[in-house]
Amino acid sequence: MQLFLRKSLVQAFKIPLWGQVADETPPNWLVSRLQAGEIEINRLGGLTLNTPFGVQQCAAGDIVILFADSSIGFEKPETFERDFEPVKELQLAA
Repeated sequence: MQLFLRKSLVQAFKIPLWGQVADETPPNWLVSRLQAGEIEINRLGGLTLNTPFGVQQCAAGDIVILFADSSIGFEKPETFERDFEPVKELQLAA
């Protein structure tokens, strides 16, 4: 069996805790999906997303991720820090 490492570029936003101000302005991709009703704010202060595979939820303080294929995912901060690293410089193809 051969092992593979998946490298993908994602955008992420940390949902603020109750009563806290977000570290940054929510991105347009998140705001537009909230406005369209695709994602809803839940009782935990996090987000709820209906998918073809079931309902996904996260709590306040979790990370919402936009993948390259425009899909949304949720991660706990510890998992996000372990699995993703910030891009220091993005090289664009000419």
